[in-house]
Amino acid sequence: MKIESVTAVPFRIPYRRTFHMATASMPAADHVLVRVTTDDGLVGVAEAPARPAIYGESQRSIVTAIREWFAPAITGMDAFAVEQLGARLAGAVHNHTAKGAIDIALHDLQGKALGQPCWRLLGAASESVPVASMLSIGPPAAVAEEAGELKRELGIDSFKIKVDGDVAAGVAILAAVRAAVGPTARLYVDANRSMRAEEVLRLAARAADLDLCLIEDPTPLDDVAGRRLLAARLDIPIMADEAATTPGAAARELMGGTARAVSVKTARTGFRDSAKIVGLAQSLNVPTVIGSQGDSAIGTAAALAFGAAFSSTAAQGCELDFFRTLSDDLVTVPPVIRGGRMAVDQQAPGIGVTIDEDKLRHYRVDL
Repeated sequence: MKIESVTAVPFRIPYRRTFHMATASMPAADHVLVRVTTDDGLVGVAEAPARPAIYGESQRSIVTAIREWFAPAITGMDAFAVEQLGARLAGAVHNHTAKGAIDIALHDLQGKALGQPCWRLLGAASESVPVASMLSIGPPAAVAEEAGELKRELGIDSFKIKVDGDVAAGVAILAAVRAAVGPTARLYVDANRSMRAEEVLRLAARAADLDLCLIEDPTPLDDVAGRRLLAARLDIPIMADEAATTPGAAARELMGGTARAVSVKTARTGFRDSAKIVGLAQSLNVPTVIGSQGDSAIGTAAALAFGAAFSSTAAQGCELDFFRTLSDDLVTVPPVIRGGRMAVDQQAPGIGVTIDEDKLRHYRVDL
């Protein structure tokens, strides 16, 4: 089964409302649909979300990298030879989501060729996973109201709350959400590298009675001294996210004492490298969380397949509800959250999505 072509189709779908975090405000999903086609007509699909403020990848750079570098590098190769293919892609540094999307599309292809879901081929640890919701920065009452609705309507009981350097505002949001979702809900915060170590210590002290379980990437990545200070001083584990964009980077964070948990984003590390990070974390007995790259239903399906495949990721709240923030989607059948969980499709091969070609034509953009 040889790779015949690799295509990248940029698309833009507005969010129902702008999503705010410390480093960016996002009014729409400016993503790229990646398709890998083989000589026998099978097509694997995946999604590459552009996050220029975080990873330096724009929609245009993803499309350019795939069209000009990665597609020519792997065309004609065996679609099952993921290690050889990964080595070819590694020749160009960075471009994490472009590489991750190609890797997921290859695994989607393999599942379709074998007539099996990726979830089963990767490990099939669980048939469903608990869902965690990622909450935008906003007025405390509004954020708390959203969290309460998610708990009541969908049964979601795990929440990642975006904060920034405004400690008082962050504590107010955390307190409001805790009051709205009750004492047993799992709460953790994400500052997207926007805080100083001293601000993080103040936030943790003022939120001591709110039972936070993780603090994600609180300080700039080059503030190694600050990150080590936090890891040593806080009872709440620091989780590496943007600091763990490769297996090597994750190893440096976990072994270097600057993190005690790791966020795995399949959009960023595909299935191949994500599995390596999970194995590293399991060997060190630290938690892994399936994170969100602002995925549409396409990326959500991939993250679900991977998260449900491993016991460590299936045990944590997986950030899988962001697709609901989009005003529309490109799949024929969107994911469903019931009782706070999302179940895998045990019959559909690959990652289990079918693209609605009419919607793709409507939302695609020309670069």
